[in-house]
Amino acid sequence: MAAVGLVEPGKQVTNSGAQPGDRLILTKPLGTGIITTAGKQGVADSQVMASAVKVMSTLNRAASEAMRSVGANAATDVTGFGLVGHLHSMMVGSNASAHIRLSSLPVIDGVWDLLEQGVAPGGTHRNLDGVGQNVDWADDISDNARLLVCDAQTSGGLLMSVPADSADRMLTELDSMGVEGACIVGQVTAKDGAPIHVTP
Repeated sequence: MAAVGLVEPGKQVTNSGAQPGDRLILTKPLGTGIITTAGKQGVADSQVMASAVKVMSTLNRAASEAMRSVGANAATDVTGFGLVGHLHSMMVGSNASAHIRLSSLPVIDGVWDLLEQGVAPGGTHRNLDGVGQNVDWADDISDNARLLVCDAQTSGGLLMSVPADSADRMLTELDSMGVEGACIVGQVTAKDGAPIHVTP
């Protein structure tokens, strides 16, 4: 597999430029790994599957155009290593820490019910085993919530680290570009112990 294209020097957005004070914006809801696994097991209803297909079939082009228009200090897509895995790489590369609010995370309808049934792909469990030790979990973050933020996504959204004074403009631009449900899920701070802190 190869990606072929041109990048104008100085206009690339890497995953290593996040700055303390930045807001973290996620452009797609989480849960595609859990739902597709449920589909393979025959326990996901058609509406839940349809929601996942809509998320996975939506390109990140509009989100990336909004990001270039407004400006972001860092960005990554959220795919096989899950939100926590990709965020971990961003924070290590930026020598910073991220504080994520579980209640702020967008989640596809039906995902919590599937987690309650014990549905989660092997990759999601491996992500939690591999990266979870680098996360400062609040005491009341459940095992299912930990799996959610480690869920191995297929065609996930973009995670952007955006200066605080540009965050509202970014959300407005994303909305105008047709990116539904993008939201602020946390913020970047100076390095503070663990690379990632997850609170309710």
